[in-house]
Amino acid sequence: MRGFKLIIRAGHLIFAIFLILSIGGQKTFAQGSLELPSVERKPLLNGMQFLFFDGRSEKLPFLLMVKNGAAFDPAGKSGATHLMVEMMLDTLNDEASRAELESRGVKVTGSVDWDAIYFSGSAPIESLEFALTRLAEVVVRPEFTEDSMERVKARLLASTGEKDATLEGLTEKIFNERLFEGNPYSHSVEASAEELSNLLLRDVKIQYRRLLLPNQALLAVQFQENREELFRRLGRRWGGWVRSNPAPFTFRRGAVPDTPRLMLVESDRDSGFLRWGYISVERKSTDFLVLKILEQYLTLSLPDWAQEIASSSQIRGQAQLVARRMPGYFQVSIESPVEQLGLYYDKIVNSVEAVRKGEFDLERFNEAKELVSHEYVNSFDSPISQIRSFLDADLYGLGVSYITTFNLRLERVSPEFFSRKVGTILPAEQSTLLLAGPAEKLKPVFAHLGQIEILN
Repeated sequence: MRGFKLIIRAGHLIFAIFLILSIGGQKTFAQGSLELPSVERKPLLNGMQFLFFDGRSEKLPFLLMVKNGAAFDPAGKSGATHLMVEMMLDTLNDEASRAELESRGVKVTGSVDWDAIYFSGSAPIESLEFALTRLAEVVVRPEFTEDSMERVKARLLASTGEKDATLEGLTEKIFNERLFEGNPYSHSVEASAEELSNLLLRDVKIQYRRLLLPNQALLAVQFQENREELFRRLGRRWGGWVRSNPAPFTFRRGAVPDTPRLMLVESDRDSGFLRWGYISVERKSTDFLVLKILEQYLTLSLPDWAQEIASSSQIRGQAQLVARRMPGYFQVSIESPVEQLGLYYDKIVNSVEAVRKGEFDLERFNEAKELVSHEYVNSFDSPISQIRSFLDADLYGLGVSYITTFNLRLERVSPEFFSRKVGTILPAEQSTLLLAGPAEKLKPVFAHLGQIEILN
């Protein structure tokens, strides 16, 4: 393997190697690692909920989740929710605000997913009320101005251009568009340069009125001092947030193909890119764990594939499961020299077919289950990640018992059940394959799969 380099996003490979060495080949699931702190709920009259978590930290974490996200971007207005959140946070970025937050030891950030909006941060106990009051100013009474929009747009355009210039960014956007055709998940959370230029200030204001609702919001904070007093004082700030009816989540499901979908994006770059996958399951599905195991199983297989195909070349690859309120996606992506994409495709489909037939590597299957377990347990290694897991369980209708019984349910996934479910969840005829590279080189290699749609 001299000169070989495999890059897998999110540190999957490094984590896998560390785990395998640390457990010494034993297949014992982590036990007693998912003890949740006690949580006290306190509702406001407008429907907003405060959640107080037990625990003591040097800086107390807090997280506000609003159960509306980028899936609610209007048609033709992709990226409106992301732009809105960035403009809300922009009010904290002037010199005076930054200096005050820094002097008080307060951090505040925001992020947007398809299903929810998150504002998170931390503060010393003496600055906690100030931090949550400042967050209330940002969320309850945001200042949306033309100056702020132009400032935020300029910053977003710089990062958007960099991502769109890569094969990874380009193929991710097209893959989602074609996989979720007719479904809100088809668009990106962040707008493209063209989409961003078409967003107007009124679009942001309309999106705020539709999505930022107190009866869709949970504010969680680690605090166990005088909660009643803090709740009373903060209630004055957050209680003025006006309640309204949330937008109904009735989006049309993505169209599942009857035959394999094959697409090719013309590219003259030195490397090629492959994305192969499916519309998968919603987050609360009982089949979610099966796909989590398959995600890790294929990730563990990548080094062997690369060693067989191109031990002297650099490739990038990952297996990825994204589950949401509605069905998400499962995919394997590979970036490699163009002439090797066909070989990697064969490895992917042959490995999944072997799972369907029950002819897969049992040792690797058990290692994959260990990785799923440890990845989940390790997601509770900090107070803010515990809070996020708790809120996400609420968002996806999982219940707290989902967290505490995770390992028990994972352990019950037998090889036979795994094999049978993969065949049901990922039928061969419903796959989507997107390639990027020169058509004259790739079409002959993949022509046997069927008609290839050329995308400009």
